[in-house]
Amino acid sequence: MRGSDLLALAKDVLATAGEPDAEIYVRSRSRGVARFAMSALGQHMQIEESEAVVRVAKGTRLAEARTSSLDPASILEAISNAARVAAIAPEVAGFPGFASRDDGANFVSKEDAPPRRASSTANATADDRVALLAPALARVKQKGFTSAGVLETSAGAVAVATTKGCERSHEDTMASYRVWALETAGAGGASGFGSSMHRDLGKVAIDDETDRAISRCELGRNPRAQDAGTYDVVFEPAAVCELLEWLGMIAFGASDVEQGTSALAGRIGEKITGDLVDIRENPVDPSDLGFGAPFDREGTLRREIPIIEDGVARNILTDRTYAAKRGEKSTGSSVLSLLGGADLAAVALHMKGGSAASVEELVSGMKRGLYVCRLHYVNGMLEPRRAVMTGLTRDGCYWVEDGKISHAVGNMRFTDSILEGFGRIDAMTSSRRAIPTWWSPAGAYVAPAIRIRQFRFNGKSQMPPSLT
Repeated sequence: MRGSDLLALAKDVLATAGEPDAEIYVRSRSRGVARFAMSALGQHMQIEESEAVVRVAKGTRLAEARTSSLDPASILEAISNAARVAAIAPEVAGFPGFASRDDGANFVSKEDAPPRRASSTANATADDRVALLAPALARVKQKGFTSAGVLETSAGAVAVATTKGCERSHEDTMASYRVWALETAGAGGASGFGSSMHRDLGKVAIDDETDRAISRCELGRNPRAQDAGTYDVVFEPAAVCELLEWLGMIAFGASDVEQGTSALAGRIGEKITGDLVDIRENPVDPSDLGFGAPFDREGTLRREIPIIEDGVARNILTDRTYAAKRGEKSTGSSVLSLLGGADLAAVALHMKGGSAASVEELVSGMKRGLYVCRLHYVNGMLEPRRAVMTGLTRDGCYWVEDGKISHAVGNMRFTDSILEGFGRIDAMTSSRRAIPTWWSPAGAYVAPAIRIRQFRFNGKSQMPPSLT
């Protein structure tokens, strides 16, 4: 369905339901997925997803209900259920009511909404995806490696309508490619990873990212053990975005600030990290790095929000209720929680780049240290007040000697305060990459590659059994 269709549906249902204070958020997404493993295309899927989330208010008492059917009768039933629960629900302190027609007037206008849709992606077929993947799989096989990964194209639409007159709709497309080149089909060998995303399928860098995965796998052969220690490190954008995603979850939302667990709590206007660090929530970026809808699930129009500027904490992210408590305007950061209910989240964190021309320039500035492509199993809940995180490297961890990559090392564990680590950043690339968020079908974080001095790796290399 198109955005205008979803909005018309939401308005009609609200009019029929007759509830004086209600809100409908409705979304639809069509996903085409081609998965490959063991160097062969093995799974082709066309997935149609839809959801309607309704909220009904009785004064400051609020209740929500959901349905996966976009049939009007199903949505009306959800409204009826929410209304019954709202009558006996606890009051929500500070709830200002649902968005009105003029809500967000000082934010981006509908006419200024950034481009998010490309017909090449919306109209892509299974044959199109196969035609793009076949040469990539052949290239990996020719190099003697096994390939695995996915190419996905999707087209989505969302709409929000309230009984107060708020009416919003939006459409987007997303094309995302991920590829692994593996030394062996099972565990234990080297692996290289490549990824690219764009709203336009024709601009997804499939060839370049396949070659990247191959080169990283070649470089990752015969890893050596490396002791735990404090090392200078270069993180590629994918690794940086993993850390940013955790910062967004534990530090930037008003709920964490109110509870006092956020690293920004009580520190707005204070220096909390290094001078080079500039992190913004920017879902309205009109460039190829821009992803996300121009309004949130409450219908609040979004804008660019500086969160950390030159190392200084500037703002936090709010929804309508938290903003009302603080006497501010909502930043448009209300999202649907994966676990049900509403939540706060950064959907499009952008980290500003630096002046380095390339990752190679960052590496050349290290006498001895580590070069890390990706991270996984990151846990940011160790000490949220200091943003202490732990995690493992993956798909490429290399030792740097005299400004050049010397050899691969086995994956290592890090544990450090990310904000304190960001305080030791002394260089970043000017180029940045968009990395898809795992929890949002149309969201991405954007970051450069960075060089951090004296980052703490507290776990020695995890070596494959055959190499111990």
